[in-house]
Amino acid sequence: MLDRIGDKADFAYCRFDPEIGATVAFRLLDKESDTELLWRWMNQPHVVPQWKMAKPIELIADYIERNLEDPHQDPYIGFIDGVPMSYWEAYWAKEDILGQHYPALEKDRGWHMLVGDPSFFGRGFAPAVIRAFTRFLFLDDPQTAKVVGEPAVAARRLLRYAPECAFEEQGEIELPDKRAKLMFCHRETFLQRFGI
Repeated sequence: MLDRIGDKADFAYCRFDPEIGATVAFRLLDKESDTELLWRWMNQPHVVPQWKMAKPIELIADYIERNLEDPHQDPYIGFIDGVPMSYWEAYWAKEDILGQHYPALEKDRGWHMLVGDPSFFGRGFAPAVIRAFTRFLFLDDPQTAKVVGEPAVAARRLLRYAPECAFEEQGEIELPDKRAKLMFCHRETFLQRFGI
C-alpha cells in the first residue's frame, strides 16, 4: 500500500485508519525532495490567506532550512495511502509565542498544518489526519500530557473538527498575526476516546 513513498521505516508514524479505510503516515520534511512540493502548496489559493507564504521557491527553500535547524519545531509531510497531501509543523509550546498565553508545561506540544492538495477536501480525511498527528505527538514523547493549538477564529473548517479530535476550546487569544482560539487536547481524554 505504501510502495509509492518507500518503506515504512522511512516514516515517523504510519498506521492504517479503519475509519477512513486508508493509511496515514508522516515523515520529516526533506529539503532536497520536498521544496518544490511545499512551494506548490504554499501558492495554492486555499493556503495563501492563512499561511501568507506565496513566495518564490528560493524563499520557501530558506524557510525549510530555518525550520529544519530550529530546535523548537520539526516539519513533516503527511500522506494518505502514499500520496503527499499535508504539511505539519510540530513545536514545543513553552518555547513558542503561544506559551506566553497560558501556563505552558515543559512538554506541551502544538502543531500547525495545511492540506496542500485540494483533492483531499470533502472526503472525510481531516479528522483522521488531525487525530493521527495528535496521536503521533503523544507517542513521540510519553511526557507530553497536552497537545495545544491556536487556529485562527476565522478557520471555521478546522474549528469544526476540533471536538471530533478531542480538542477543547479554552477561549480566544490575540497573537501577532491573528485572533485565535486556544485549544487543548489532554492525553487522558485522547486515550479514553481513541487509544494510543
